[in-house]
Amino acid sequence: MKLHLQHRHYCRIAAIIAAIEDPETRDFVAHHFGGMLGGTNPSYSYSRFVSAAQGKPENGRDRVRP
Repeated sequence: MKLHLQHRHYCRIAAIIAAIEDPETRDFVAHHFGGMLGGTNPSYSYSRFVSAAQGKPENGRDRVRP
């Protein structure tokens, strides 16, 4: 079974990661998940996901909401 995630799934995962208080842990988890999510959608962008998970989205649509 091949997993196919959508933008809303990435946003939720990024929001959970962005809530991690320790910056080093948050960055590690963001990069780790970012790599693991590759291949889940042809439009997936590693850099866009990691930026959102670190609380620095590339555009307003990727802004993490609690």
